[in-house]
Amino acid sequence: GGDRGDARRALASALPIGPDALVNLPVEDFNAALGRARLSGPELALARDIRRRGKNKVAAQKCRRRKLEAIAGLQAELGRLGRERERLLRARGQAERALGTLRRDLAVVSAQVLGALREGAGHPLPPELRPAPHGELGLESPGPG
Repeated sequence: GGDRGDARRALASALPIGPDALVNLPVEDFNAALGRARLSGPELALARDIRRRGKNKVAAQKCRRRKLEAIAGLQAELGRLGRERERLLRARGQAERALGTLRRDLAVVSAQVLGALREGAGHPLPPELRPAPHGELGLESPGPG
């Protein structure tokens, strides 16, 4: 806990290399500094422990920063996708309304055409001009004859 860390820092102050240098030196410089310092076994272990803990702390900070950046990126993407979804839903609604209008217009035009094609009052249409079961107009060419 905190007491152990304080004791380590107190011991570290007796080391000829400061804790910041222990953590930030390139590995070759770190090993060279340890060799020049002529440290005892426990001092050497302490220096390596301080370096390991310091490197781990920096790595943990970078990891947390990357995680927060990733979350921010995902939140931005989520917002963009939500806006795109709303735009697509509006476009689909407009397309469905336009299709409904076209279907109504087609029904009106089909009725007008069929009415104009009737011979006189009430004579039925020839079979090839009768509306199909779903209301579409089936213009079939008459068979060979």
